[in-house]
Amino acid sequence: MPGRIPDPSVTAGSLPSLGPLAGISATTLTDKLRFGDFQEFGTMLSPLHFLGSLGKRPPVIKTERDEETDRRRRRREKNKVAAARCRNKKKERTDYLQQESERLEMLNSGLKAQIEELKLERQQLILMLNRHRPTCIVRTDSVQSPEGEANPLLQQLEGK
Repeated sequence: MPGRIPDPSVTAGSLPSLGPLAGISATTLTDKLRFGDFQEFGTMLSPLHFLGSLGKRPPVIKTERDEETDRRRRRREKNKVAAARCRNKKKERTDYLQQESERLEMLNSGLKAQIEELKLERQQLILMLNRHRPTCIVRTDSVQSPEGEANPLLQQLEGK
């Protein structure tokens, strides 16, 4: 019962489970155990040696099952690292392709704008050439103009 003072007449020898500790009073035994004074008992406490090893793991003997488990764990770990590396490469590749796509779209729109500017400049040059042709001293027969750029184009451009 907790808090009760043990009877000093009870000895360790009278307790069946403490065989080699016979002759030591129960109070002496409990006091020594309580305060950790084990040196006096020496080898008599060898059955109680497990008290010092509580919390320590016993040495593990590897079996085939443990080795297989370790191999699986290492393989899963390698696979996890490889998968992460693959995901990172895929993400980098996607980012690169996205940037390249944006760059090409900008280049394309710039080229389209340049095409429109060149078309307008071409129309203006054709218009100027057609306006100049009637007053030109150089014979118009010797200058070959592209087909469809003669007077009908001038009429079409002036009509706008």
